[in-house]
Amino acid sequence: MIKKFQQWWFCVCLLISGMMALAQDVEDALTIAILAPMGAQETLESWQGFQTLLASHLDRSVVVLPVTFEEFQTVAKDASVDLLIANQTAFLSIFPEVKWRWLASLDQNSALFNPESAIGSAIVVRKSSQIRTLEDLKGQRVTAVSKDALGGFLLGYKAIYNAGLSAPDDYFIEMTGFPIERGIFLVESGLAAAAILPTCLLETLGQSGLLNVADFRVLNEVQGGRCRSSTPLSYHWSLAALPSVDEALAQKIVQILWQNTDPALTTWQTPSSLGEVYAMKRFAGLIEIDETLWETFVRLANEYKLGLLAIILLMLVLAMKHLWLTYVARKRRFALESTYHRLHDYEALLSKADRMNILGEVASGIGHELNQPLMAIRNYAEGTLLGIERGKAPNQFIQPLSRIVTQVEQCSAIIKNLQAWVKPKTTQQFEWFNFHDFMNRMLEIIRLQTKNRVAITLDINCEQKIYTVVSVLEQVMMNSLLNAVQAGATEIIIEASCHQDFYKILISDNGHGFTQSELDAPFVPFRTSKPTGLGLGLVICERLMTAVGGKFRIDHRKDGEMGACVRIILSSGSQQEVKDENSHRG
Repeated sequence: MIKKFQQWWFCVCLLISGMMALAQDVEDALTIAILAPMGAQETLESWQGFQTLLASHLDRSVVVLPVTFEEFQTVAKDASVDLLIANQTAFLSIFPEVKWRWLASLDQNSALFNPESAIGSAIVVRKSSQIRTLEDLKGQRVTAVSKDALGGFLLGYKAIYNAGLSAPDDYFIEMTGFPIERGIFLVESGLAAAAILPTCLLETLGQSGLLNVADFRVLNEVQGGRCRSSTPLSYHWSLAALPSVDEALAQKIVQILWQNTDPALTTWQTPSSLGEVYAMKRFAGLIEIDETLWETFVRLANEYKLGLLAIILLMLVLAMKHLWLTYVARKRRFALESTYHRLHDYEALLSKADRMNILGEVASGIGHELNQPLMAIRNYAEGTLLGIERGKAPNQFIQPLSRIVTQVEQCSAIIKNLQAWVKPKTTQQFEWFNFHDFMNRMLEIIRLQTKNRVAITLDINCEQKIYTVVSVLEQVMMNSLLNAVQAGATEIIIEASCHQDFYKILISDNGHGFTQSELDAPFVPFRTSKPTGLGLGLVICERLMTAVGGKFRIDHRKDGEMGACVRIILSSGSQQEVKDENSHRG
């Protein structure tokens, strides 16, 4: 008794285990809904290779579910399957309600009636018919598969439209539905004049013995493909995954499909979009377009006339305000530009006045310096005249005449140096020049003015040339040196040093220096300690140096001795050349 009970219990457990395993297999199965235009049995046979390909590489079973067009829409919206295989028009019928992602588009399935991925429309009539062109279909009855069929309607519809016929004004269309071969049998029986068929369907039916291909004619036949077609070929079937398929599984499926090269198991390519089919259906009037953008604008304008009028008035007011503000800003800009130009002219006049003031200060020293060679020339000339009157030999006059020439050259050098400094500069051009030669000319003028009573030391520790406006540096240096002389300095030290990005000039003296109030606000116009000064020298120097990209600073001597220190900073030539070039380009 106990032994029989154990056997019975073992059978029950075995049955339960089998049912649980079966349930687990069903739960893990990958379900694929495939559109079946030729019927369920033929679809299962046509896609057996694809099913085998996936099942051999995935660790789960693969279930193929043939569906009609309506069933395809239902299972897609219910998400009761994992993968979808259909033509592009079927996918367009569930867009955008159903979310999916493309995996691949069919390249070749040798088991289908049209094994190629491309498809077209064959517009077929009886060979005995008088219809020989698409234009002859006017007033005739034409069958098609479905309004959503790409090869079975849309492509053929467009070809007939391009021939100048439009349904239902010029001919009549009857949708026969699935299976898709119904239309050609209506043509064969004389119940319809023509049928729009997917390419290769006519040849497949002929090979199966269901009809005689020689009894039919394809209108508007075009070259391309192994089957007769009335239109150019377009893409056809695609594979898509619903949200139930995770990313890892989707990537694995794509990898399996693209690695396969056996046409018996179907081959695939990168997925196509719905763009062309969408354009076809919209062209055929099968996609409802509520209104164009212009129609929307007109409707809204009629509904909200008052609001639109208020917006227009507000925009006009804002536009008028913008124009007024633009006018005021433009007027003020012109006024500011005019003021700026006047100030620039005044500054140039002040700079010129400052140079003339400096010239006046050095004029007495220059006059004294010229008097000496002139007196020597006079003495040599008078002595020569006296010798001539006394009848001396001509060779005795060579030495005094040579000395006269030397004194004249000295006077000429003094005058040329002064002219070069005083001569007004019509342009402010940057140029390269040697600072040592430049300072020698400056020192000659200063020594003339001071009659060599001030010891001037020049210390230049590099041979680098300076790139700046010569006249500006002349005026700034001359002003600084004369300020030192007028401050009672008996010793002036000029130091120049080269750095990577700048050139520094230091002018130190042993005069009375600057007061603290002058250092706190160094460049205040019309402030001076000189009885006849204008108080503009330092201001002009600072502005001139800023204009050429340099700096002008004043301070006490850093060594603790009494006196002033003027620091002049000039930008390096390379940087200034770049700025100068950019300004010319601008």
